[in-house]
Amino acid sequence: MSSWGAWLVYAWPALLLTIVGLFLGCVSRDPKTSRGDAVLVDLCLGLVAVVASVLWLQVFASVVF
Repeated sequence: MSSWGAWLVYAWPALLLTIVGLFLGCVSRDPKTSRGDAVLVDLCLGLVAVVASVLWLQVFASVVF
């Protein structure tokens, strides 16, 4: 596998999860979202943010090293 393929394997899911995280952030801040739903959305946002951060770290490590 070429060096491009190695970091693209992690970059696409990281980009997708980043977009999902941005969407969840908008949904949780929407005043029409009930408080209970906003709590669940915030918990999901935290989980998505952690996984996306780990994937972006792997992308950075595979590009640099």
